[in-house]
Amino acid sequence: MFGAPEEIIVNPLIIVHAGAAVLSLLLGLWVMVMRKGTKNHKYLGNMWTQLMMVTAATSFGIGESLSYIHILSFITITTIPLSLLAAHLRMKKVHAFGMIANYIGLWSAAIPAFLTEGRLMNFLFFV
Repeated sequence: MFGAPEEIIVNPLIIVHAGAAVLSLLLGLWVMVMRKGTKNHKYLGNMWTQLMMVTAATSFGIGESLSYIHILSFITITTIPLSLLAAHLRMKKVHAFGMIANYIGLWSAAIPAFLTEGRLMNFLFFV
């Protein structure tokens, strides 16, 4: 479906995309459970938003055509900056909603990536 494992593993764009996505999954959880408003929350949250933007942007270079995943990527690219703006405007509930929604969207893309045969994550974790 997505190519032989050798073809997937040597594609640098897929490596960057998958690496940023996995780091986003881990770091996003950490940022959500830590105390809010601290320097660490802001620093790690900034790292998470950058990883999310890399994950979303690189998705457009993967695959032969656009899919529902690319809709999530477009939503991410637009809502991450809006959620950051909400934080700067001290709109805490809007900020939290936007970031949590993006984290849920990340998982909704990650689960099929782990479960679909022929995908890098499936190959690395289950083969």
